[in-house]
Amino acid sequence: MSAGSRAQNAKRRRRATLAARVSSEFGIDVRSVDPVAGGYDSHARVWRGAGADGRSWSIKESVRDTRFGLALAAGLGEAGVIGVSAPRRSRTGEPWSVRDGVFLSVAPWVDGVDAVADEAEPMRWHEFGATLRAVHESPSPPTVRPARRGIRRGVQSPAALLAGVDARVRETARPAADAEDTVVHALGLWREHRDRFVALAELERRLKRERVHSRRVPLHGDPHTGNVIVAPDGRPWLIDFDEATTAPREVDLMLIELGVIFSRPVTDTQRAAFRSGYGADAVIDESRIVRFGCVRAVEDLAATMHQLLDGPADRRSGDLRILQGLLGGDGLAALVERRIAGERPAGSSPTPPRAVHESREGTP
Repeated sequence: MSAGSRAQNAKRRRRATLAARVSSEFGIDVRSVDPVAGGYDSHARVWRGAGADGRSWSIKESVRDTRFGLALAAGLGEAGVIGVSAPRRSRTGEPWSVRDGVFLSVAPWVDGVDAVADEAEPMRWHEFGATLRAVHESPSPPTVRPARRGIRRGVQSPAALLAGVDARVRETARPAADAEDTVVHALGLWREHRDRFVALAELERRLKRERVHSRRVPLHGDPHTGNVIVAPDGRPWLIDFDEATTAPREVDLMLIELGVIFSRPVTDTQRAAFRSGYGADAVIDESRIVRFGCVRAVEDLAATMHQLLDGPADRRSGDLRILQGLLGGDGLAALVERRIAGERPAGSSPTPPRAVHESREGTP
């Protein structure tokens, strides 16, 4: 048997095993599963399953502990929140199963395309705002704790992340004569823009020292438009609750107030529609929007630099384009810098009195 034939047989066995697991653990008769291309989470894989009854399912395997987000999404969907597809509960009653450290979840497939796709229908931003407000007003799942603690997606501070990039860049400070142009270009961009991110890290530390108590709420954790599916009728569906946690609502709202998809910046009109749907009664802490923007900007830069320098060579051109976008005029760093300079987007609220946020529930 040829190597190609062995590989094809291994793929067939892999898909058959996954379909059998979905059937035995979730009670869904899945006749076929096909991998879904795209996505940036190297810890997860998504499949589209075709059920015997003609329904399609989103099947996700993850080596990260995603139980809190799955429980949150299940509670929202089962409560009838529009725009959230409830994960199917397994035979044990939980919206997941776990085997050999791999978490498996199954949810109804949402027809449509990513909100950032060129072919996407115009998204109804008002409804998106209402959906995210429902997430923030929902009860926190009582039986599981979020794996993500606080506002960071990792354990390192922005300053530590930048120090890590500095150390990695020093190792590549004198690239070989035959080094790829992408690596040389990336090193030049780092030297050119490094001080901007050092300033953001310093500002984040200062704002953290000045922070006051704030109420924690359940969060999606990453509700940018890349995690929104737009149905053919324009309805937005919020997907991928893997980063869900509890923290101040500004962790989520920063992604709308500022934005992180540099190829599809949020417009003033879209932001105003979102805020209308979210509710004008919500008081937003401007300093937290800025601080959380600083954290996310440094996190994204550090991850991209490490990916570009240490990841697969065949992805470096794409990684370089991402790096250029992060550093460009629609990148999060520039959006934070403009916010600091007082260039406020339409529909945003003035900085509220600090006393509004006093609470015993924590101070991220």
